[in-house]
Amino acid sequence: MAERGRRSRGKRRGRGGQGQSQERGSTSGDSEKVTAQTGSLSLEDDPTTPASSSSSLTAESPFDPTPPGVPFVPEPELPSGATASSIATPPVLTPAVIPPLPSTSTQGIKPSNFFPPPRPKEGGYGSRGREIPLRLNFFPIVIPNVKLHMYHIDVFNDTLKSEDKSVTQKYVCQSVMTALLKKFQSDFPGEKPVYDRQATLYTKKPLWGDTSTRVFKVDWLDSENGDRKRLHRVVFTKVATIDLSSIQEFISRTKPYKTAVDRQEDFDRGRTAIQAIEVIMRQLPQSKHVTVGRSFYFDPGQNPPNLGEGCDIWEGYFQSLRPGQWKPFINIDTSVSGMMKDLNLIDFICDAVGAQDPRDAMRKKMVLQRMLCNLKIATRHGGFRRVYKINNSARKVFGQPPSQLKFKLEEGPETNAEKYFMQKYKIRLEYPDLPCITVGSKGTALPMEVCTIVKGQHKLGKLTGDQTANMIRYAAKPAFEKEKVIQQIANREIVLNDPLLAHYGIKPSNKMIEVNGRILDIPTIIYSNKTINPRDGSWNLIDVVFSVGKTMDNWGILDFVGIRDVGQFIREVQSVGGNSGMRINEPRFVENPRINSRDDDYKKKEQIRQEFKRVHKNYPGLQMIVVFINGKPFPIENKDMYGHIKTICDSELGVNSQCVKDKNLFKINKSTIANICLKMNAKLGGINHVVEMSRSPSAELFKRPIMFIGADVNHPGPGTDEYTPSIAAMVGSIDSKLAKYVSCVRFQKHSRSIADKIKSDQPLKRKERLEMIDKFEDMAYEVLQGFRQFCKGHLPERIIYYRDGVSEGQFIQVLDWELKALRRAAQRFHDEKPGYEPAITLVCVQKRHHLRMFCSDRRDQVGKGGNVPPGTCVDKEVTHNLEFDFFLCSHFGLQGTSRPTHYHVLWDENNFDANSLQALTYQLCHTYARCTKAVSIPAPVYYAHWVAKRAAMSANFRDDDTSSVSSGSSGDLEKWDLMRKPMLIEKGLMYWA
Repeated sequence: MAERGRRSRGKRRGRGGQGQSQERGSTSGDSEKVTAQTGSLSLEDDPTTPASSSSSLTAESPFDPTPPGVPFVPEPELPSGATASSIATPPVLTPAVIPPLPSTSTQGIKPSNFFPPPRPKEGGYGSRGREIPLRLNFFPIVIPNVKLHMYHIDVFNDTLKSEDKSVTQKYVCQSVMTALLKKFQSDFPGEKPVYDRQATLYTKKPLWGDTSTRVFKVDWLDSENGDRKRLHRVVFTKVATIDLSSIQEFISRTKPYKTAVDRQEDFDRGRTAIQAIEVIMRQLPQSKHVTVGRSFYFDPGQNPPNLGEGCDIWEGYFQSLRPGQWKPFINIDTSVSGMMKDLNLIDFICDAVGAQDPRDAMRKKMVLQRMLCNLKIATRHGGFRRVYKINNSARKVFGQPPSQLKFKLEEGPETNAEKYFMQKYKIRLEYPDLPCITVGSKGTALPMEVCTIVKGQHKLGKLTGDQTANMIRYAAKPAFEKEKVIQQIANREIVLNDPLLAHYGIKPSNKMIEVNGRILDIPTIIYSNKTINPRDGSWNLIDVVFSVGKTMDNWGILDFVGIRDVGQFIREVQSVGGNSGMRINEPRFVENPRINSRDDDYKKKEQIRQEFKRVHKNYPGLQMIVVFINGKPFPIENKDMYGHIKTICDSELGVNSQCVKDKNLFKINKSTIANICLKMNAKLGGINHVVEMSRSPSAELFKRPIMFIGADVNHPGPGTDEYTPSIAAMVGSIDSKLAKYVSCVRFQKHSRSIADKIKSDQPLKRKERLEMIDKFEDMAYEVLQGFRQFCKGHLPERIIYYRDGVSEGQFIQVLDWELKALRRAAQRFHDEKPGYEPAITLVCVQKRHHLRMFCSDRRDQVGKGGNVPPGTCVDKEVTHNLEFDFFLCSHFGLQGTSRPTHYHVLWDENNFDANSLQALTYQLCHTYARCTKAVSIPAPVYYAHWVAKRAAMSANFRDDDTSSVSSGSSGDLEKWDLMRKPMLIEKGLMYWA
C-alpha cells in the first residue's frame, strides 16, 4: 500500500476516479461543498494554516514518524483550480412515489454525498495467502426478467366499536386472505397470488384491468374461537409494479455511483424486488412449518429435546435471498430455537422454575410474569377450543385467585370464579388459591388450570445461562455435519418442480456453490524474550515474558468461597506471574467475609458492598482486589454476584477487580493461573504481547501516528420498557503497538432523539431502538484527547474506525451521522492544530449473517469440528458486486461451526487495497489482550463490546432511574452519564480486560 502523505493548507487527495463524492470541513449538512465528477475534495485556501506535515513528533512519542531507512513522503496537493465555488451541491433526495420501502430503508434521510466507496480498481481483490477450495451454503437461483404487480391489503373488522377498525394480527389476516382466495377464485383467473401475511400481495399479471382499488367482504371460520363465523372487509389497492430485472441490474452494475442518492435508489429498487421474491419463496415452507421471522421450524413430535425452564428445542432452517457478485443466491442455514412447552399452565409454571408444587412455583412470581406475558393460551372448558393472549404487561399477568375473584351474574346473586366454574362447567378447581391469569384487551381472568400453552410459540427474550448451555450442547454440530444437514434441508425444502415457483418463472438449485478462498499469512506474536507463530489461531504462555510486565504490590483477596489453603493460590500467582515478567508481592489482606444466607438478596448485596468499601478504606491505593466467587448460587446468583462486584469496583470505588471461580481454586493448574495473570497485567496497564506489523502489507500505516477506534451499542434485553436506555461504548488505541486503549460510554434514551437529528421521515415504532450513537462527537473527542495526552500532545494522522452492530440498510445513516461527528470531533482541535483533519477509514463489522464456509477437501479441515483454518478469507462470488467487502474467519472453531465475520468498507481516505486491509484486520484479531488466541472480530470492537457490557452492569437500571429519562431532557441524560460513568474510565485503565 502506498505511503499516505499529508497535504498542506488543508487539502487532501481522495481516490481518483472512484466516483465517490466527499465532503470536508463543514459542520453543517447545508453548507457541504462536494464534487462528484473527480472524486476529490477541496476547502477554501487558508493562508494562516500551516502544512500539517510540519508537525514533527518527539523521540518520547509512542510513534516513530520516520523509521530508519524510510523517508517520509508528503502527498501531492490538489490542483489549484479546485475551489469551493466550483463544487456542485448534491441533489435533493426525493421520497418513493408509491411502493412501501423495506423496513431497513434509509430513503427518508437527509441527502448527503457520503456513501461506500467502490472496490479499488487495482488490488481490489486479495492475492496473498494460500488458496483453499470451499463450499458455501449459498444456492444459485434464476429469476426471470418479468414484472410483478404489487397490491396493498387492508383488512377491516367493521364490528369494532373503535374508530380504527383495521386488523393487523397475522393469524386473522392470513385466515381472511385464504378464505377470500378460495371464495372469490373467479376474480383471480389463472393467477396464483402470494401474500406476506401482513399488508402486501403480489401477482404475475394485473388484476381487474385499470381498476386500482377493489373491496371484498369475506366470512370465515375462526379456528381459534370454536369455528365461530366472522366477517371482515378487505380492500385491495394497486400500489406499484415491481420489475424483477432490477435485481440483476443491481447485481451486475459495474459503473460506480456518483451520488449517495443514486446508490440509495438502486439499493431500494433491488431490495424491494428481492422482498417480492422472498414472499414467493416462503409460501410453501410457511404452510408446513412454524414460522419465526425468516426461519421455519419442524414440529418435533411427542418427545422434543428439553431446553429447560419451560422450553423445548425445535430444529429448523433459515432462508433468505442474497445478491452475489454476478447472480442471486438462496442462503440456507440450520436454525435451532427455544419453543414454549405446550403444557397445562399449572404444569408449565412448575417446569419453568423447577418446582414440584405450583404454590412453590408462585414464589418466583416475577420470573413467571416476564415469561408468560404475551403468550397465547388455549381453553376448552366451554366445549370448544378458544385461544387468548396473556396480558402484555408483566405486572398485570396475574390477577386474584378464583376463590377471591367475586362478580355478579346477570341473573342471580354475587359469586366467585371457583363457584362459577363448578356451577357452569362442572369443573372443581384443584388450586382455587392460585392467582388467575389475565388475558385479552379487556383483562378477562381465567383459572390457570383450565389453560394450556399453545404449541409452537417462540421463546421471547434472552435464554438464561442454563438454557444457553443446553442449547449450545445440542446445536453445536461439527462443520462437516452441519454441511450435511444443510444439504439435506435444501434437497427437501427447495422443491425444483414447485408449481408456484414455475408460475413465476423462478428456477432454484439445490447444489451449494464452490468458491476459492485464501488462507491469509499468520501474524507473528512478539514477547520480550521470543517470537511465536500461532498454530491454528492460538499459542501458549510457556516460557514467555510479557512485553511490559507490571508490578502488583498493593492488592488483596476477598474470599466468598472459604478456601482453606489460599497460600497455594498466592504462591502460584507469584510464581507464574514472575516467570511472565510481572512482580507480584504478598497481598496486603486475605479476608473471608461472612454473608448471612437467611437474608434476602438486597441485604446480601449491601453486606457485600460494605465489605468492599471497608477494605478500600483500610488499604488506600489498592491496585487490584482478587475475589473468589462460588460456582453455586451463593451468596447470590452467579451472574448477579459477578455484576454486583463489577458495579462496586468499576463505578463506586474505582479499583480493578479480578474474579476467580471456585473450580479454578480447588484444582489449581498453571495454565489457568497464567490466564489470570494475563488479565491482571492488562488491567494494570501492562502489555501482554505485540503483533509484528513491519512486514505486513499494512506496515506503511504505522509510520505516522495512527488510532484504531471500535464502537458498539448495547441494547437492553426484550421485555424491558422503552425508557431503559441503550449504552454506547467506544474505545481508541493510544500506542503504535495497539496494546493500550482508552474508553468512554454514553447512555442514549431512545431512538427518537437520534432519529430527529438525522431528520428521518420514516415512522418509528414505539419501542424501536436505533444503532446510531447519539453522542458520537463527544465520545470521539474524548478518545482523541486520551490519545493526545498519552502521545505527548500529538494527534493521530490516520483513524481506522471499526463499527459493530449495523445492518446494510443503516450504512448511509452511519456515514451521515457518525462520520460527520468524527470529523467535527477532530475540528475541535483546530485552535491548537489548525487544519487538523485525519484520514479516516470506516469499516462495518457484521456477525449477524448466515454465510458458512466448508472445506471442499477434508485435508484442509482443522480441529474436531472440521472447520476452515483461521485466516480463511473470501472476497469473490458472494460479496458485493461493486463495493469493497470481504468475509474473514479469523478464529479457530473450538465448538460447532465457525461463523466468519463480514467486513464492509463504508469510507476510505487511507487508500487501502484488499491485501492490506485484510491483513490488518486479521492482525487486529491477534491483539486481543484477554487470551492467547485469535478472536473472531478485531480487538477494538471486542473491547467496545466489553466496555458496554460492563457499563450495563454498573448501571443496574431501576424504575426510578428510567423514569428520570422519560422526560427526554438532555440535562437528565448528561447527569445520568456522569452518575453511571465507571470511575475506572477516568483513570484510563483497561479495566474490562
